[in-house]
Amino acid sequence: MKLYEVNHAIEEIFDALVDTDTGEILMESDELSAKLDALLMERQQILEYLAKLVLNTRSDAAALKEEETRLKKRRERLAKKEEQLMAVLDRECGGEKTDLGVATVSYRKTSRVEVADAAKAVRWLKRNKHTDCYRIPSPEVAKTEVKKLINTGIKVPGCAVVEDRSCSLK
Repeated sequence: MKLYEVNHAIEEIFDALVDTDTGEILMESDELSAKLDALLMERQQILEYLAKLVLNTRSDAAALKEEETRLKKRRERLAKKEEQLMAVLDRECGGEKTDLGVATVSYRKTSRVEVADAAKAVRWLKRNKHTDCYRIPSPEVAKTEVKKLINTGIKVPGCAVVEDRSCSLK
């Protein structure tokens, strides 16, 4: 039986044993009492099984979290190793496209906004009504939007576009 079926059967036995209007016990039956005991025992077994399922699920979740943490640390170590190896390749290729047979080291120009004085930049952006270039509640420079401004020829105090290069391996 399922738990809801057991609970329903127990409820039916209580309805048969007790007068709902007066609360008086109508009859004492050893058969009903034995049936009730069996149902209560079955209910107890179902609840124990559910408790075991919860404990197993909790244990599995904890084991998965531990494995997740271990894998994250491993991924981070590998990412750091990749960065170090790419730095060696970058240094040795000296900024020039290099065909290595199995892969090619190539370079492309990149640019990013470097904010030296965020407060000064935010004041200027507010004063000149460039509200899309900073974030609220604590004003923070939206570098992508500021970069668009600078690229159109507008000088934003406290900000500059820094030319850089990135190395990639394909």
